[in-house]
Amino acid sequence: MKKLVLPLLLVAPLAAQSFELGLNVSRQTYQSRDTVPKVEAEDKTVVAARAGYSLIDFGPALFQVTAAYQPKAETELKPNGFLVPTKLGNEYWAVGAMFNFKALVAFGAGVDYRFETRTITNVYSSSHTYSRPWARVNAGYAFPTPIVKPFIGLEVAVPLTDEELGPKLQIGVYGGIRF
Repeated sequence: MKKLVLPLLLVAPLAAQSFELGLNVSRQTYQSRDTVPKVEAEDKTVVAARAGYSLIDFGPALFQVTAAYQPKAETELKPNGFLVPTKLGNEYWAVGAMFNFKALVAFGAGVDYRFETRTITNVYSSSHTYSRPWARVNAGYAFPTPIVKPFIGLEVAVPLTDEELGPKLQIGVYGGIRF
């Protein structure tokens, strides 16, 4: 029994049980389709919600698991550079892990595994669901308040695999609260 209690007591301070809720507003660019005709999608501003749970929050280190959701955002498709009445929709939900080093300016890096749905709508509608890993990096500032800690930062995310007409880059602002 003592052998079980001692490791739990040593790990208990590491599990600070802090939570995070935030919104990411970012500019999303898309992978083009290099066929005849060549098809490109216009860049789109998207909003995603994220929740996190800190497994380790000890000194300057914060390690958390995350879950995110981006509702469907539609953009225009341009075959050979011309706008046509065809829309490309993209939405995802994701699970991931993030490591943050907290200093005056906090830096973080992590991965998401996103389950993405791409929808093409014109005369008819078709959708395709796929999954792929994404890498994320961020830099930001958390306001040192006693209970709820608001934060804001810049975040860049890139997929680790390509998907035709799928998002290829996200650059944006991420803000929220930790409690």
